[in-house]
Amino acid sequence: MRCFLAIPLAEPGLGAAQRLQARLRERVAEVRWARAETLHLTVHFFGEIDDTRATAAPDAVTPIAHRTIPFEVALDRLGAFPERGMPRVLWLGPAVDVLPLTALAHDCRAVLAAAGFDVENRRYHAHCTLGRPRLPWSDVARTAWAAAAAEDQPEIRFTASHLVLYESRSAPGGAVYTERAALAFASH
Repeated sequence: MRCFLAIPLAEPGLGAAQRLQARLRERVAEVRWARAETLHLTVHFFGEIDDTRATAAPDAVTPIAHRTIPFEVALDRLGAFPERGMPRVLWLGPAVDVLPLTALAHDCRAVLAAAGFDVENRRYHAHCTLGRPRLPWSDVARTAWAAAAAEDQPEIRFTASHLVLYESRSAPGGAVYTERAALAFASH
């Protein structure tokens, strides 16, 4: 199964991100938009793993989650991956590094690597996937996205309070995410 660890967007940020996504949907054509109810910040992507490994993953990161204090996240920038060439992912993210989120991602990578999981060595880039362009993506749609991304974005704020292991399944209309485990952050 395909799995990933993420922080789900919470209110009031979730509603604000959904409204932004709806406005972008009206402006930018030829995009498979992410399901609005499942917007999240990926912390670690496992890819395909078996059930046994999917069960072991939350066990490995539980100590990290339980010592993490809930923290504020401000999302205020639109971007695309890759940064050059034809975009494959359109995202909403923070203009500045969210230190507790980056620390959480690095700590999760470390314990997952120690538990035998494959982890990426590249820099962690916090982002919430809003959509994926349909290829070939027209110049008109790319220009519309570039114009939207160049505009100042109001801050979309929420408190990150837990980490979730999601299973991802392909489905018509976009991937469906099923919560496999939720790990609450520490109480103040």
